[in-house]
Amino acid sequence: MRRQIIQLLRDILIIEIGLMISSFGTALFYASNLGSGAMATFSDGLHRVAGITYGQANMAANIVLLLVLLVLDRRYINVGTLLCVFTIGLWVDLFNGALAWVDAASLGTAVRIAMSVVGSALMGLGLGIYVAVGRGLGALEGLVKVVCGKTGCSIRIAKIIQDATLVILGIAMRAACGVGTLIAIVLTGPVLQESCKRFERLLARLAEPA
Repeated sequence: MRRQIIQLLRDILIIEIGLMISSFGTALFYASNLGSGAMATFSDGLHRVAGITYGQANMAANIVLLLVLLVLDRRYINVGTLLCVFTIGLWVDLFNGALAWVDAASLGTAVRIAMSVVGSALMGLGLGIYVAVGRGLGALEGLVKVVCGKTGCSIRIAKIIQDATLVILGIAMRAACGVGTLIAIVLTGPVLQESCKRFERLLARLAEPA
């Protein structure tokens, strides 16, 4: 029992590190003022329409998507799912505040595009870390897995389709959109897939008895 508790606490720590990295990527995206990632674009639109904070909008959207996942396939729901739904919005608000000093208008276009690329890569990297732990999936990643299971398509393709859908809905709610949004659609899915594979292998090696 003690070993199981230690393992659970270790997994929760790794999951939160992954969510923290992903949230910093989202905030970096937002600071570049070239649009946002897919979920960030949808959350931006929701926060504009509903008059709530960006992080609250993110949390609300995750809760709704979690209910959809609960109906479609509850096997993907575990402690990692709850951590993603209820803490990622807090991380996003924290890093948005930390980067509030960034004046995107004073930065060159190349720097802002680089911020978008790095932000997108960090989103995929962070998501891959927490998915690899195997303690449940966030609502978005769970829905990607459901689509992959039902259609046989890769995580990369399912993620791109999902991201494009979220961006369209966000734009319909007057969310900011730009070249960064397109970068996120193309880049986040492939980075997520590769990150998940690599960290699954790493965690498997660490779990092997000495």
